[in-house]
Amino acid sequence: MQVIKTNHPVVQVKDVILGEGMPKICLPVVGKTEEEILQTVEHYESLSNWDILEVRLDYYEGLAFGDSVELLGKIRHETTRPILATIRTRQEGGEVDLDDDHYSLALTSIITSHTADMVDIEASHTHGVVLSLCDLCEEHDVVSIISSHNFEETPSNDDMREMLSTMHVLGGDILKLAVMPHDRIDVMRLMKVTTEMSQRINRPLITMSMGDLGKISRISGEITGSVMTFGTAGKASAPGQIALDELYQFLKELHCD
Repeated sequence: MQVIKTNHPVVQVKDVILGEGMPKICLPVVGKTEEEILQTVEHYESLSNWDILEVRLDYYEGLAFGDSVELLGKIRHETTRPILATIRTRQEGGEVDLDDDHYSLALTSIITSHTADMVDIEASHTHGVVLSLCDLCEEHDVVSIISSHNFEETPSNDDMREMLSTMHVLGGDILKLAVMPHDRIDVMRLMKVTTEMSQRINRPLITMSMGDLGKISRISGEITGSVMTFGTAGKASAPGQIALDELYQFLKELHCD
């Protein structure tokens, strides 16, 4: 992993450079069993025009038994693309309930095993947990994405700015903000804040307005400063994700040479 901190911040993971060129496409895997997950990875590997594999471990039934590291190790043998490991708790719209201690323990085992190139760290956990996990990522050369999800509303512009600024202070290599719009104005507000903060914060940003209403935010990242977008080639992991082929064509059409 290489973090380049300039006026135009980028993060390089393997041969993928986040913050340069078109927003990078991440495909999530949301299977429950090891067999289902590995079959999905095999299917994704037969496709083109995508960049990063997200393994949503909160869907995985083996998470409760401590099998995540073993699973990620097997996925390592199936793909050369960067692997993003995510444990999304119910508090942030995910599938599992984990307190701070168990959440930290699960991510620590993944980071120290080097079975993922990137990890998602939820901002809703205590600042101490987030800080320690970010420090651990830096120690083990793993990219940290601090994320915040609001499935109820789009906060005020000031609140969104404050959230991104707080995540910046906590030390994430990449900052992610996902919100739910109630109207077109909400979508435009999210895109406006993204544009502003991508110029002010020396970290790559990932932002999205969820649901069908917010689809434009998933394809306009090269303009607003959002460096990655999530597509589907199977089961979606969040509302509003766009099918891979369609998403790539949108990004290609909007690309500025």
